[in-house]
Amino acid sequence: MNLRSRLAPSISGKQSGSPLIDIGTTSLTGIRANALQHKPKDKAAHPIHGTVPLEPLDCIWLGSDFIRTGLLFDFPEIADNSFIDAYGVEWIKDGSTFSPVSHPLETAALSDIVCYPKPKWHQKIQPIESKTANNYLIIADAPCPGLLNLCFMLRSTWRFLEDIADNWPIAAALLEWSVETIVDAYKYMLRSLPYEPDIVIYADDLGHQDGMFFSPLDFRRYIRPFMHSLLTRLRQLTPAAICFHSCGAIRTILKDVAGLGIEIFNLDTKAKGMSVQEVRQELPPHGILHGSNDLCALGRSVANRDRAGIARLITELANSSPVIAAPLDNLSSAEEVLAAVYGAAFIRNFSDDGFEKIRRIGPVRSIIEEATDKTLSEELPAV
Repeated sequence: MNLRSRLAPSISGKQSGSPLIDIGTTSLTGIRANALQHKPKDKAAHPIHGTVPLEPLDCIWLGSDFIRTGLLFDFPEIADNSFIDAYGVEWIKDGSTFSPVSHPLETAALSDIVCYPKPKWHQKIQPIESKTANNYLIIADAPCPGLLNLCFMLRSTWRFLEDIADNWPIAAALLEWSVETIVDAYKYMLRSLPYEPDIVIYADDLGHQDGMFFSPLDFRRYIRPFMHSLLTRLRQLTPAAICFHSCGAIRTILKDVAGLGIEIFNLDTKAKGMSVQEVRQELPPHGILHGSNDLCALGRSVANRDRAGIARLITELANSSPVIAAPLDNLSSAEEVLAAVYGAAFIRNFSDDGFEKIRRIGPVRSIIEEATDKTLSEELPAV
């Protein structure tokens, strides 16, 4: 069965057998530049996270059923430990991460927001050869920040939250500006792609580790209508399935988000109240979980022959169906990359029947040990 004929049943909620695997394709599952010391880094897949736009064959080599396409960004030119991005936001480096420290619209009046210049999209697109495009699934990476992330960047988080409560015209203008900017970015990317993607990433953080930025009522009243408009326009640009990513404890609004017609969910299952089991209860049966099970933890358990860990993690993955197996986050070390490779190889060494048995009756020792032995006997990629 080819990969597209395996993805289609998953989207309709009829997944059977072992899951598809995604490693290295986007800012969600990609590899940070510091984890690939030997690899040339001329462009970035994400200018802030510093993920590397892996070539399709590199993704396949790691064990992925998916390959990346999307915009290619220049690495930021850092001076005095900071840089200014395409939106006019100043970022400062703190260790290996960047944080926004200056927001161009923090004190702006309504007229300044409406007239604020939008970025000019001119980035190159990551190419894909026709043979590879025909044989593997294509994920188009997010070309820009999501709706709330962009408002927070431009206005500052606390100022925008105050605007929502006390100055709705300002908040609405920021949301409108962000919707138009995001749609333009996706339009540029999708019209520039040589092949129609199978999945498009849309990423927007709606909460933090312990809760949401808004109450569920305020989210439904103020934010969801703009998300609905944005995603409706995005669907007019592509028939690809949308993979929605959000960090944070957002369980109370998952039904509202799912109601926007999203097919795939990449969520923060380490946040409060967001375990895989809790998230699955809130989503429709056909909603695909992407990267919600810890592929790296599975790989480490396999490498160490930790039978209890393997049994727990592979059973969780099977019971989360429909799923796409992937790391919980982008990979920041060679050790994490190798763990993901082991996890992917282990999943591939299950027969579809073996995976279905685990889904129905729980961990079967003989099946797990056979897959473990096969994985550890293989010559896996050197990272």
